[in-house]
Amino acid sequence: MSQTVNVIAAAVGVVVGLTGLLAGAENAPPNVLLIYVDDLGYNDLGCYGAQDPGIKTPNIDRLAADGIRLSNYLSACSVCSPSRGALLTGRYPQRNGLPVCPNDKPEHTDWYEHVGLPQSEITIAELLGPLGYATAAYGKWHLGDADKFAPRKQGFDEYVGRKHNFHVGKPGVWFHNEEPQGEIMFREAHQKLTDATIAFMKQQREKEKPFFIYLAHYLVHGPWSPNKEFCTAEQWASVEKRKGGMNPTALPAMVRELDHHVGRVLASLKQLDIENETLVIFASDNGPWLPAGSAYPLSGWKYTTMEGGHRVPAIVRWPGTIPAGQVSDQMVSALDVLPTIAAATGASLPVDRKFDGYNVMPMLSGKTDKSPRQEFAYYNGLTLEAIRRGPWKLHLPRQAAHRVYWAQHPKKTYMNLDHAVLNHLGDDISEKQDLTQSVPEQTKELQKLAAKIRLELGDWNREGTDRPEYSYPGNLNNPNWKQ
Repeated sequence: MSQTVNVIAAAVGVVVGLTGLLAGAENAPPNVLLIYVDDLGYNDLGCYGAQDPGIKTPNIDRLAADGIRLSNYLSACSVCSPSRGALLTGRYPQRNGLPVCPNDKPEHTDWYEHVGLPQSEITIAELLGPLGYATAAYGKWHLGDADKFAPRKQGFDEYVGRKHNFHVGKPGVWFHNEEPQGEIMFREAHQKLTDATIAFMKQQREKEKPFFIYLAHYLVHGPWSPNKEFCTAEQWASVEKRKGGMNPTALPAMVRELDHHVGRVLASLKQLDIENETLVIFASDNGPWLPAGSAYPLSGWKYTTMEGGHRVPAIVRWPGTIPAGQVSDQMVSALDVLPTIAAATGASLPVDRKFDGYNVMPMLSGKTDKSPRQEFAYYNGLTLEAIRRGPWKLHLPRQAAHRVYWAQHPKKTYMNLDHAVLNHLGDDISEKQDLTQSVPEQTKELQKLAAKIRLELGDWNREGTDRPEYSYPGNLNNPNWKQ
């Protein structure tokens, strides 16, 4: 973080800290527990109507019943790293400097050393630290593997986890802060994250200090290797046969395992008597990695800008502030998480940069039934592929050769599109009916909006007025960069 940004953050901390002291203990800011899960599809939880009978999620369902379940929540990107960077900064990946996935192979020197979330970005942790929060990141980081991109360079006091994914059949190096703790297998990681999270909550409870925990699970991303205790006999047989490879049969067991660990952490909040003082946000980073998981009734999946790639489960709970039992179809995005947490904690947003998120706490708390978010830009890498205003979504023309590497699979939807496609998501959530001819005025309006977005954030063939200059080596559309 630059010296200027440090000064801004410190000033914000002093001002807000004094405000908190004057307000009195009864208005103490909440703890914040942000649970971010991997590749969980729109139809992969019981409370979202999971069609797979093997999916049982009583703990997450209870979380939804105690708060608000969002049915129109959009990840900022349909792949891991850009979605995570946007979540933590409140800025589109094209604006914050991380529109692609970093490489975890040190032998790919250029990418390993230069691709990650820039230190000039301000994360939720950096926003809350000056207010007296203890901050921790546990689990999948995926915002750069080189030390200069490490969690503790981005405002976190403690980190436990493996910074990248686990590879099928191979152990991964486990870290505590910057220190390697040896190698572990995927199956061992989940309990370690749960233990670290509970221990940190207990420590801060004893210190009477507010905390922000970013708990980023590896579940339900591959390897498809759930622990045996969560499997039926059939599921375990398939796991042993496929040895961690793509396995739709194992997916329900992985979801049940995720629910178990979420339940453990939520139970600890209650045991520590801080449940009512804790804002819990649960969401997925992007859509399912098919054929494991489901985005039903949406079209598309991870890697695509169809709704199935971006629209994911999201639940928010804060007893006493957010009424229980709510379900909202208002548009909300991962970009809105940082401004909403800032509002809940009394933090002020820095004024030296543009944020793409909105404070949705008035909607969550029932003070209004409308979300301030009415527009959303669907980027894939550097390419603007779709634009949305209200229920109207316009898919933009594109060529496969101009798309980022992960979107070049021949089965991806709209690989080549020589015309715009207009959908009304309120009537056609599966994006099946093209209305460009019947509602031409909407098509023109969204094309104007797309032109405005391109001017600011760029496209595959042009720079934007508020997009950093990318120094990434090679071609972002080159599939050889895929991990």
